[in-house]
Amino acid sequence: MRKILSNHHIRILASQRGVSLVEIMVAAVVFAIVCLAVVEFFHLGRAYIHEMGLRRTALALAQQKMEQLRGTAFGAADLAIGSHGTETVPLAENLSGSRAWSVVWKDDVANGYSGSEQDYKEVTINVVWSWAHVSGDTVSLTGWFYP
Repeated sequence: MRKILSNHHIRILASQRGVSLVEIMVAAVVFAIVCLAVVEFFHLGRAYIHEMGLRRTALALAQQKMEQLRGTAFGAADLAIGSHGTETVPLAENLSGSRAWSVVWKDDVANGYSGSEQDYKEVTINVVWSWAHVSGDTVSLTGWFYP
């Protein structure tokens, strides 16, 4: 027995269309763009984590040198006025940097300025390195040494 459809049923069937190829292509392109953005986000995050790890290591190397200098006598050669050392230091597995420090006399203005009398030495330690994403990066640490 053959079933006869009414005009109402025919109109309902005609209005129910499938998804066109153009709509599928647009959805695929949007999905691909979102996926690429997510991948790039994770790549940038990983690079940022690596950079912060290098900075943390460089700061530890600067602190290590500062503690070493604090253990020396105020008049020792390592605390003489001027620039000192250019030591090669390891920052990561296949990456080295250099560590150097400078010493300058400072006058404490709180007890009055005196051109001839210096009150303390200011030591600045710099750890410098270059790597793939940065042409040159530096971590500096400054400390004061009193007689």
